[in-house]
Amino acid sequence: MTPVLRIVLVAVSILTFAFMTRKIRNAKVRLEDSVFWYCFAVLLLLVSVFPGVFFVLAGLVGVSSPVNFVFLFFIFVLLVQVFNLSVRLSQSDTKIKELTQHLAIERFERHVGDGAVTDERPTDPHC
Repeated sequence: MTPVLRIVLVAVSILTFAFMTRKIRNAKVRLEDSVFWYCFAVLLLLVSVFPGVFFVLAGLVGVSSPVNFVFLFFIFVLLVQVFNLSVRLSQSDTKIKELTQHLAIERFERHVGDGAVTDERPTDPHC
């Protein structure tokens, strides 16, 4: 690994730490979400400081090139993160749907209690 690449990786990991810390302080990112990015920054730092680790791991796994192992490893880590975000998004969608239904029921019950609902059908044929 070239010294320039190592310096760039160290700089990127430090910038990731600073960026995530700033976002947490401004309440833009939840602390739980930032843990992933802190760990990602630590991995980048480890790769830049100890590049031999990936040579050893590539040999253990049987990957012919350490660069391919690095790509494979980080793609796997990012896929795990995407899966976790998909799960959270699905859970949020379900909660939004349930809250919308509860709100609609409450509004309907409020209108029924006020006597605003009648049995008349709308006269507009497009409804």
